[in-house]
Amino acid sequence: MKTFKKIFVYLAFILLGLFSAERAQAQLFWIGVDGNAVYSWFASPKLDEAAGEKNVITYDGWGWNLGAFVRYGKRPFVLVGLSWTRTYSKFAINDPGDELNISESIKLNNFDFAVKIGYEVLQMPMFKADVHGGLFIGRSLLFSGESIYFENSDFVKPQWGITGGIGFQFTNLIFGVDYSYHFSELFKPVDIDGTPYQIGSKIQMVALKVGFMF
Repeated sequence: MKTFKKIFVYLAFILLGLFSAERAQAQLFWIGVDGNAVYSWFASPKLDEAAGEKNVITYDGWGWNLGAFVRYGKRPFVLVGLSWTRTYSKFAINDPGDELNISESIKLNNFDFAVKIGYEVLQMPMFKADVHGGLFIGRSLLFSGESIYFENSDFVKPQWGITGGIGFQFTNLIFGVDYSYHFSELFKPVDIDGTPYQIGSKIQMVALKVGFMF
């Protein structure tokens, strides 16, 4: 009797998977949510000083991302999404004359709106794979109480850049890897303790994604 129950449960899962796969195969319009583990970084141009050649500013850290999107089509498809990325990052400033050296942990937030075009390179009843790319625009900011030597008025806005990646879909579950590059500088020219700095600061991000579409 126990064996029969196990077989019945297995068959129910298989039939449910096949039903979901058949529905997913015919569906063109999707609404989805996703979450990501994110690594982000930038480094300002190196100084051409005699020995050091060190960066004036470096930034790197890990964080997470939450997003929602709508998608239409298959070959090709269009995806429009909104996301919030929060990174816990090491932020360091090295003064060319060694008069100012700062090393702080900051919590940076990025809110982005993205439009992507993709193509499903593999289509199977329960599994799909795609490549995608597009543009995003958004804003970077620090929440109240989280500022250090910079304030939100020091950030360039809007931020914009390109994004691309690969994605996988198993019935209604999605997985993937995305990369994004900011064409805009993160900071305006800033003044720190009376010293003006022109900072090269174009953020790059890599995200490992998991989500659900329905």
